[in-house]
Amino acid sequence: LTFTLCFSSWNLYSCFLRFVAHNPMRLQKLGVTHVLNVAEGTSFMHVNTSPEMYAGTGITYHGIPANDTKGFNLSAFFEEGADFIDRGLAHHNGKGKVYVHCREGYSRSPTMVVAYLMMRHKMDARTALATVRQKREIGPNDGFLLQLCQLNEKLVKEGKLNGEVGKTKTK
Repeated sequence: LTFTLCFSSWNLYSCFLRFVAHNPMRLQKLGVTHVLNVAEGTSFMHVNTSPEMYAGTGITYHGIPANDTKGFNLSAFFEEGADFIDRGLAHHNGKGKVYVHCREGYSRSPTMVVAYLMMRHKMDARTALATVRQKREIGPNDGFLLQLCQLNEKLVKEGKLNGEVGKTKTK
């Protein structure tokens, strides 16, 4: 079975079966043009993929060596990840498809997708989390949730969220 999260208007996929990432032919059949691995590495908690794995497939790869721990600063990679997703979705005149994954698809990759929705689609954290949760169950770890809250506060201060949603009240 393959579990995917597809935002049809964004052509954005997130899958928690790391095995799909190891199957470039399957990704090609899905029309994937870009792969973002939010668990790059060789330990059993990571997914060992690289640009070489996708050589000759037409798929562009980017890896982020994130750990799924409360203390890992994934927010340091939010902009990098969002930029890669933007480039991927813009590919082929806006018909690119981005496959965002980690080992289980439960914490790291959903956090990156939520950050992307916040940063590029002006969703507050609550709305972005709810949008992803409408597609499937996710569970960013407590540290990642805190980083999303901090991102929300930063975007509010910069006036980069839509409407009043997500704005912090001040006295």
